[in-house]
Amino acid sequence: MKILNKLIAPVLALMVSVLGVTACQDAQQDFQHDNNLLSDVRIKLTPGAEGMPGQIFEYDANGNLVPADQVTVKAVEGGYGRVVFELDPSYRGTYNPEACYLGASLTFDEVVSPGLGGIKNICNRDADGVAQGMDVIVTSGIGTQRRYNIVGYFKGEYILKDSQQ
Repeated sequence: MKILNKLIAPVLALMVSVLGVTACQDAQQDFQHDNNLLSDVRIKLTPGAEGMPGQIFEYDANGNLVPADQVTVKAVEGGYGRVVFELDPSYRGTYNPEACYLGASLTFDEVVSPGLGGIKNICNRDADGVAQGMDVIVTSGIGTQRRYNIVGYFKGEYILKDSQQ
């Protein structure tokens, strides 16, 4: 019995170490994605609400707007994106771009930073009244990154900053 007790502890330790090594292996390449594009961003009244979609504009490395039907990770590589919420003035009192919730559709291995949780100011006007918006970085599963400027305002009320800054 003493011999059995002396063997159990080392065998268990070996099993735990083998399981630990196999559980911590890097993700398989087949399951990592290069997508760093936003496909659906919404302004919401509450965190769980459906929300209203924004318009997404994708620019290539030269600052040229890429037509929506031609947007691919390769076509816009090195460029930037802009998400615009041009709200009808009749939504004043319902939606507030200076204190709103956001949501986005992402692939399972994309990460947005800073995160979209909590109340956000996507107007962020400067002293001259120019809407600066909020900048985020979307990182793909393989580590490629894309910068987006998310901006919201009431139609005809604000001037937008140049998004290439």
